[in-house]
Amino acid sequence: MTAQSSGTESGPPGGHQRAVRDREPGPLDAFLHTEPRVWGGAPGTGEHGFAALRFDATPGSVTRTRSFLRSTLTGWQLPELVDDATTIAAELVANAVTHALGPGAAGPLPPRPSAWIALVRTDRAVVCAVADPSPALPAMADPEPFAESGRGLRIVAELSETWGHSQPEAAGKTVWARLASPEG
Repeated sequence: MTAQSSGTESGPPGGHQRAVRDREPGPLDAFLHTEPRVWGGAPGTGEHGFAALRFDATPGSVTRTRSFLRSTLTGWQLPELVDDATTIAAELVANAVTHALGPGAAGPLPPRPSAWIALVRTDRAVVCAVADPSPALPAMADPEPFAESGRGLRIVAELSETWGHSQPEAAGKTVWARLASPEG
């Protein structure tokens, strides 16, 4: 398992992260409570890898999430998924930053809001999931032809095998997309 911070919190010297106890549930908790069957995987498809990265609404977060995704998929020997997965992740991260971490977020935000991007590798697929602190569900827009935004979830739907979201809870929600693995 890999879990990294994108710089929203620093750990003690030596790169080790401190465990946070006695805290309110956050977006990673929402992700970790999501049942894998929700991702559209067939029963019995075992997990072969998990990696997660915390990000926030700072300008460098998108670059860090792309780098994290590329290095993880390359490390898993899945370079053929990098382009589609990077595009999907960019859209999911942009949605989280815009609708859950930024000034337009629904509901009150913690002092330093953050979200998580996670990759889960199974026998037949890779799931890219973004857990954010907003319980507001994603909605596919129908933008005007020359609109500058509103196509993100349509792009996710076209590039992924399937996509969806967890049931919202107080800690937030998880939006995920499943990409078929080349060997699956």
